[in-house]
Amino acid sequence: MTTKTELLFSNQWDVRISDPGLEGAMSHYFETVSLKLEAHIDGEKVRYEFTRKVEKEVENHYIFDNVEDLFKFLAEYLGPVALGKIGIQIGKLNLA
Repeated sequence: MTTKTELLFSNQWDVRISDPGLEGAMSHYFETVSLKLEAHIDGEKVRYEFTRKVEKEVENHYIFDNVEDLFKFLAEYLGPVALGKIGIQIGKLNLA
């Protein structure tokens, strides 16, 4: 059976990481941070894959088989609105 992949959440933003000179300098250093959560569905079996990248380097990569453990983990990274949106998407896919 083939595995179907569904994107549940994706976000990217730029973070100022340092001030190269005096406070108020016109130029700063930035890093791009991105989060991605995917569901890999193989029949009745579902794996949730979370990836956090800084620039192009993977900083955190976790795989969850249990939706309860997934939400406990995601509560550290995401706000209530994003968690609710992910819950709705999982519900629409009939995964829980």
